[in-house]
Order: sequence, then structure tokens, then C-alpha cells
Amino acid sequence: MTAITPLLSGRQTRRGGLAAIFALLFATILSQAVAAIPLQTPGNFDPLFAGGLGKIANLPIGAGNDQANAVALQPDGKIVMAGACSTGGPGKDFCLARLNANGSLDASFTGPGALASGKFMLPMGQADNTAYALALQPDGKIIVAGACHSGVNYDFCIARLNPNGSLDSSFGGPGGAGNGLFLLPMGSSHDFATAVSLQPDGKILLAGSCYNVSDYDFCVARLNVDGTLDATFVGPAGNGNGKFLLPISTVGTKDDFLAAMALQGDGKIVLAGNCVASGNIKQFCVARLNPDGSLDTNFDGPGATPGDGKFLLTMGAINNVATALLVQPDGNIVLTGSCSATASTVDFCAARLLPGNGALDLSFIGPAGSGDGRFSFPIGVVLNLLRSAAIQSDGKLILAGECALTGFNYFCTARLNGDGSFDSTFDGPSGNANGKMLLSVGTGNNRANAVAIQPDGKIVVVGYCGDSVNDDFCVARLSGGPFGNKSCTMDIDGDGKLQALTDGLMITRVMLGM
Repeated sequence: MTAITPLLSGRQTRRGGLAAIFALLFATILSQAVAAIPLQTPGNFDPLFAGGLGKIANLPIGAGNDQANAVALQPDGKIVMAGACSTGGPGKDFCLARLNANGSLDASFTGPGALASGKFMLPMGQADNTAYALALQPDGKIIVAGACHSGVNYDFCIARLNPNGSLDSSFGGPGGAGNGLFLLPMGSSHDFATAVSLQPDGKILLAGSCYNVSDYDFCVARLNVDGTLDATFVGPAGNGNGKFLLPISTVGTKDDFLAAMALQGDGKIVLAGNCVASGNIKQFCVARLNPDGSLDTNFDGPGATPGDGKFLLTMGAINNVATALLVQPDGNIVLTGSCSATASTVDFCAARLLPGNGALDLSFIGPAGSGDGRFSFPIGVVLNLLRSAAIQSDGKLILAGECALTGFNYFCTARLNGDGSFDSTFDGPSGNANGKMLLSVGTGNNRANAVAIQPDGKIVVVGYCGDSVNDDFCVARLSGGPFGNKSCTMDIDGDGKLQALTDGLMITRVMLGM
């Protein structure tokens, strides 16, 4: 045995040496591959998206003007967009597109006729139909909702698609004959669904603005998994039978327009929009419902008079329009939108409410440090319209919209810290290090309508951009910076998959200096 021991020790030594060599080689490959990936400053266009551009300026779908209004991100990194696209005549229809994680069209998204290749039209009602909201089910099915023309009026309308874009025939609606899509009348005249949310039990919430004899009110419906109305959703009066209208303003016959909806962890439903106050001034307005649709009377708001579940929130001096709503992990409620301090200016604005009674969170002080739970700020010049917002897992807020500068409209974004101050690391292409930026995506005017955040922290902004002929879908993906880099991956080509024949080959080519 004593004669064999040195031999084994030698083999072990050689094996250890080979292991060290392979470890060094792998470390070299990895370091060179990482070094080859362009530095992604927070807010910069993502060089791993759309062939290195980080943006798609024009994605035509219909026969004329197309506008993307909503975006949702699949767990596999694919990007789903929905909106309204021209039919070639005076009308428009629902339209959808799905991109792979690298920005290419997903050819497996074939649509109801199985003939599409990543984008398609979805006829719904008569003449004029617009998709405003998207939601993704855990099983991969896609819910898209909006307003559809029914000959005389506009009604709520909704469709559920299978993962390949075909209609889900099990989604029959209240009458059972919807075959994947249907219209849902709500008020006495025009009804516009502008928000959709999924409950953990699979039930579907629709919310929007509905006309009720003399003015528009908030309105809400809840559907069972098969699309039938949920009779347990009875509303404030207790007789809703799955759908009801909810007036907010107490000033005569004034309009209440709902823009956004969010679900709390306890099942309560928060609604937000703009409502007319005294003097015909629009203000933010918000309501909170219990799971059965009744008003949460503990939600009083910041005013001296208890709101009993719904209230108006004074913001700017003239007109104020809430367009997005977020519920933070700590339960705080964030409202964002566009506010006017003078007749000639519109700025981004935000407010944060405490989760218990809806009082203003005084720690939300804003970029100037002087806010009392609400504040405004510009990004461009004169016109700054906030359309959408999202919250990162680290608590920072992403705001997106349309801003004007020198007669041209741009995508515009801002990132705020937890106290509402600008995140100065959010640099963007200009490198101003001030937490807010304008982005040129298309060659004409650009309007960002929706924003979403990937698990790796990258920021997807969608909307529509003009060229010399039409408006088309357009999308940009921005680096999230250090937050995004928390997720380390060997997925070099950014397609959401780790494959030897692509990612491995690219790493090898880098190693060989190719």
C-alpha cells in the first residue's frame, strides 16, 4: 500500500491541476463574455433588445393609424401589447402583438385564424373598438378589455385568448355564447372599460366609466372564470348582481372618469380617476371597495369630512387627471397623473395615501422636498402628460408618458426614490443624472401609454410613434441599472433561454477573440 500511495497522490495532483486549469479557463471565458456586454447605464436603451437599438420605432399592424395602449410581460420574457388599429376605413379594432425577449416578433402568436405571425387584428363590436387594458392569467391565457361599438352605444367588451392567440371558447360570457369574446352593457348609454385585474381565485374585474342618464360614473363588473357575472359582487346598494355604477362627485351632475384599478392583498379593490369638483375643476378621485363591492367606509381620505369609502383629492389649481394607480407592498396607495397649476402648463404629479384611512403620507415629499404627500414636476416644456406607472421590487417608482420639447413630443420617463425624490442614477442617453429624461423613439411624435418592469429590472415602455405616413405601435426597453443587474445570467443573446448553440457559441467566440 505504501508503494501505491504516491501514485494516487500524483494522480490527484494532476487532477487538481486540470481542475484548476479548467476553472481558470471558465473564469476567463466568463469575464471576457461579461466584458463584451455593453455597459448599461440606468435609463439607457437596452443594447440586447431590437438588434442593439433598444427600441422599435414602427410596428405596423392595421391599415392605417395604430396605437398601443397596454403592455403585459410573460414569465418567459415575452412582451404582449394591445391597442386599437385601423381597419382601413373609418373604424378600428382591437389589435395585439407579442415580441420575444430580444424584440423580434413571436411567430408562435398566430391569432384566432392561426395565420398571423406575432401580430394581428381582433374584430370585436361594430365599426369602432379600442382595447385599453391587458392581463395575463397564470396559465398563460391573455385577457384584453376595452370599449366596443354596439350600433348605438359603446359597451364594455372583453376577450380571452389562448397562449397562441386563438380565442378561448370556454369564455362564454353572461349569455354563454361568447366563444371567447363578448360585449357587456353597463349604464344607460356609453360604457368604456379602461382597467382589468385578476383576482387570485381567477375571477376577473373590469372597471371604467359608464353613462348614467345625465353624467358619467365609475362602474365595475366582476366575472367568474367562464365569463358569467359573479352574483356575489353586489356593490354599495347590495343589488349589483355582478356589475354596478358608482358615482363619486357630489357636485350636481358632474362626470366621474375612471382610469385605473388595483387590488390590495386583503382583496379590497382600489379605483382611481378624475372627478369634477366645485368650480368645474377636475381633481383626483379615489374609492375603495370591500371584496363584495360595498364601499370600505374606513377609507375616509385626507379631508376634514369623512369620505366613507370615496373622496376627491385636491392636487393642482386647475385640472388634474389621475391616470395610474399602484399599491405598494407596505399597503401605501400611489396615485399618479397630470396636473395643471396654470392654464398653460401640465406637469407630472403624484400622491401617496396611507393604507388605513387614505390620509396623505407626509413622508412622500417629492423632488423639491416640500411635498405634503403630493407634488408636481415637469420633464419637458409646458406639456407633460403622465400615462402610466410601475413600481420596482426595491420600492422605486417608474413614471412614463408624453412630454413636449421644441414642438416635438417624446416618450418621457422618471424614476423616483421611496420619498418621491429623483433617483439621480437614472441617467438615460443624455447622461444628465437627474432622474428624468426624454426619449426619441420614432421619427414623428411619440406617445408612451404603458410601462412595465421585467424581473431583471429592465423597463419596457410602449405606445405609438408617428412617421411620414401613420402612427404605429412602438416600444423601448431601458436598462434598470444596478437593480437589474442583480440577476446574473449566461443568457447572452437576451432571448430568455440558456442554450449551448447560441449563448455557448457566443461565449466561445468571445473567448477566441472573434
